[in-house]
Amino acid sequence: MSRINALSNFRKDNNIFFLDLELQTFRNYAKFVEDHFEQSVSNGEEEYKKIMHKIDHNPLTYSNEELTHIQDNLVDRLIEIDRDFVQSFRASMITQLFSFIERTIQDVCNSYCLMHNKEFGLDDLRGNSEFEKAKLFLTRSAGVNMKNLEPHWSFINNLRRVRNCIVHNNSTILFGEDKKLEILKAFSKGRYTFYVRDREFKSHYLLFDNKKFIDEIIENILGLFEKLEKYDVYL
Repeated sequence: MSRINALSNFRKDNNIFFLDLELQTFRNYAKFVEDHFEQSVSNGEEEYKKIMHKIDHNPLTYSNEELTHIQDNLVDRLIEIDRDFVQSFRASMITQLFSFIERTIQDVCNSYCLMHNKEFGLDDLRGNSEFEKAKLFLTRSAGVNMKNLEPHWSFINNLRRVRNCIVHNNSTILFGEDKKLEILKAFSKGRYTFYVRDREFKSHYLLFDNKKFIDEIIENILGLFEKLEKYDVYL
């Protein structure tokens, strides 16, 4: 066996292992930040209980105005953490993971092109996005049957739509974008929810209220590249 073939076999045999190592960084980061959010909310709730306990046992501790101010500040802090900070973080994680997917798909396509001496690569193809160009390359050059990449390919394609909504529309589906709303709602079950931000024009806002969505994204990334490996497509 030549050294080149030995290296190629080593890369293929350990492809998913090394990919999983990279994704573990995302898992660790998500857990670290989510744990911090949960602890911050828990601390705020505990502080609120202590103040209310103090008031119950000594009603004259605060004036009505002071009490309202304290309660409002605590509630606002919890809302800021549980809604604004958490949403920003999870939206950021989704965009980062999709960027990881795009980069890795491009890398495996380019690797396949070099190893198999293909006459055309990604840069020679036309598509509306790098994601679409990768699909064309996989089917035309690597002979990939896209049906065999399911359900992971459809999941990631829908994730692309979520990512685009985050990046281009601040997680908002505007009035009149009925088709986009229909697609994103169909994909949302158990992953995220919607609330109407502007009731007059009925613009919908994506609410990332399930932290397990990040884990599901990572598992689908691994699942996709495990299936691509069967077509000799790997890093």
